[in-house]
Amino acid sequence: MPLTVTVGASGSGKTTFLDDVHKSHKCTYIRQYHQIRPYLTVTKIPNFDPSQLPYWETYVREGKEQSIQVGGTMAGEFTQGLSGGQRKLLLFELIYQRTITQRNLLIVLDEPFAGVTDDFVPFITQRLEEMRDRHNLLVVTNDHVQVLVQMADNT
Repeated sequence: MPLTVTVGASGSGKTTFLDDVHKSHKCTYIRQYHQIRPYLTVTKIPNFDPSQLPYWETYVREGKEQSIQVGGTMAGEFTQGLSGGQRKLLLFELIYQRTITQRNLLIVLDEPFAGVTDDFVPFITQRLEEMRDRHNLLVVTNDHVQVLVQMADNT
C-alpha cells in the first residue's frame, strides 16, 4: 500500500490539507495535537496493550504501570502523567493496535514526529513500515523529512 509524504514549512497549510482530506474521505486521522482525556489510566484504555510502548518498561521497573495516567491539560486543569511526546506515541500505538487486523484503511498522520525525541524515531518508522503493508498512509511533516522521504512511495 502506498505511503505518501507531504512536506512543507510551518504555516504552509499542511494541517488544513489534512483537515480537508478528513472531511472528504472516511479515514483514521491522527492529529498533530492529540485529544486524549488526561485523567485516563493508561492500563485501563480498552483494547490497548501499553507494554508495546518503547518507554513502558521504565514504569514497570518502577512499579508505576498501574497508576500512570495519560496526563495533560483539559478545561484548564492539569493532570500529571505522560509527557507530550509519550502521549503522542501512545496515540500512535493505540491506532496501530486497533487497525492491525484491518486492511485498506486510509490513515492520515499530521506531524507524527512532533514532540517525540529522536530515540523514539526508529519505533515510529518501524510502525509506519508495518502499517503500510496493510493500509494507505498519508503523512505530512516538516520533521525528520529525510527519513520519511526515503520511506515514501510518493512525495
